[in-house]
Amino acid sequence: VSGIIISPTRELSTQIYHVAQPFTSTVPNFKTMLLVGGLDIKVDLKKIEEEGANLLIGTPGRLYDIMERVESLDFRSLE
Repeated sequence: VSGIIISPTRELSTQIYHVAQPFTSTVPNFKTMLLVGGLDIKVDLKKIEEEGANLLIGTPGRLYDIMERVESLDFRSLE
């Protein structure tokens, strides 16, 4: 994980994700993932463990939940 964008609402997180997509899609092997409540966390967990992500965009609750459940994520190197 290279970066995290934390947004207070699901709607704002989704908007940020859609605005970031045109920029992040031009970088080879750079994956962006939207993590918000209201969606099945099992799908998010499976996707992040199989594909990984460089940029996480989401709400505080879902990001915290993912951080607690996925041991392979390392947030110590974030600046």
